[in-house]
Amino acid sequence: MRKILLASTALVALGSFSAHAADISISGGYNFIYTVDGENTTDETDTGAEGDVNIKFSNTTDSGITTTLDYGLHETGVGAGGQAYDDLNASMSSDFGTIYFDSAGDDTALGGFDAKSDKAGEGSQTGALQGIMGTNNLSIGYKLPAVMDGLTIAVSSSDTDDSGEYFGYGIGYNMGMLNASYVKEGTNTVEATYAGVSASFGEISLGVDSVDRDNGGAATADREAIGYGASYAMGDITLAYEMGSLDDGAGTDISDHSQIAASYAVAPGITAIITQSEVDVADAGGTDEDKLEIQLKLAF
Repeated sequence: MRKILLASTALVALGSFSAHAADISISGGYNFIYTVDGENTTDETDTGAEGDVNIKFSNTTDSGITTTLDYGLHETGVGAGGQAYDDLNASMSSDFGTIYFDSAGDDTALGGFDAKSDKAGEGSQTGALQGIMGTNNLSIGYKLPAVMDGLTIAVSSSDTDDSGEYFGYGIGYNMGMLNASYVKEGTNTVEATYAGVSASFGEISLGVDSVDRDNGGAATADREAIGYGASYAMGDITLAYEMGSLDDGAGTDISDHSQIAASYAVAPGITAIITQSEVDVADAGGTDEDKLEIQLKLAF
């Protein structure tokens, strides 16, 4: 990451920048992906690329209010297609807590509460419905100031979501080695409950997620998912494993997934990752996956 201080006379001379302009942090990354899917008989191999550029502004006023602007560009190359911003949010924080204005569907107020079992991190995860539902468009969130060590409480609301009005709240408690969180959210038609626990013991990390989603229709349209994950860091090498299952509201199995990954930090800013993932779909008309994915990540 490159950090640029906007205290130079050149920027001040532009006139549109005030002399008290704060810090700008610029970071970027490039990810090359090579995939082999043994279940895909027509197009077994695929190559792809992802690029990200993130620019973050921050400023602290004399009264102690910190404001930030986070803007990110995301582009996918061969095998995917398209470019868009994937981060566009602002925040104001002080003793009153933090207010979030999120324009890209990131739901930053509730960010960090979920994905306890997401240890492997790459490959195919389509076999499990994990994480918070969030909102698709503009949302306003609020994170309370710390009322006690380790306790985090946040709410998020939006009336521009594609599914109608959205409201969610989350509670997290970090006890050092243990981290637990609970999120309740819903739109006009969908309600979802997320619960997760993670634990760290030195180089070993464990996590479990549970999601119960009521889609507002027949019982078979509902979704229940559970996921488990573990990772072990050995210096520059990290091994990870995760598995999960997805059922409908009537207890019928929809799909199961598992994946194992090994990542190697070649040098600062360079990481190589190998992931083997499988997705088994119970429906005979569904598509199973058996993927070997090789990635090279460059971070700047």
